[in-house]
Amino acid sequence: MADPNAYSRLQIGLHWTIALLVVLQLSINAGVRDAFGDRLEGLGPGLAALAAGTIFHLVSGMTILALTLLRLVVRLRRGAPEAEEGVPPVIALMAVFAHAALYGFLLFMPVTGLIAWFFASEFFGTLHEIGRFLLVPLIAAHALAALVEHFVLRNDTLRRMLRYTAR
Repeated sequence: MADPNAYSRLQIGLHWTIALLVVLQLSINAGVRDAFGDRLEGLGPGLAALAAGTIFHLVSGMTILALTLLRLVVRLRRGAPEAEEGVPPVIALMAVFAHAALYGFLLFMPVTGLIAWFFASEFFGTLHEIGRFLLVPLIAAHALAALVEHFVLRNDTLRRMLRYTAR
């Protein structure tokens, strides 16, 4: 496995594309929740529910799953930069766990959502909904950690994911 000094353009592009899709998923999920409730009651999704973002939510979820799998393959083949010099070991360890949790949720959420939808599974729907409540604070902590590293620790961790730099 390579040990790059910087993220590749592909890694950066995948990071921000997935981030944008996740934010969209979290902000327009009311329609799919209503449609899922109708599905569980045997009503099937009506046109209003489909127009309210259900199809987008499903396709976007599948896209997040595919892009996350691609991102993991790229990471396994290319590697990722080590923590910046001067980062306290406890923060570097927290980053490892946070990234593992984020990757886990980026796989867990689409899989549980798709199983819930296509098999009308209330159990997987509940897992998906619980995941949403756990994912939001994890994303907030991830963003806050990047800002702390940038403004408090004054390192290049955030810059590495904002622009490609060949070193």
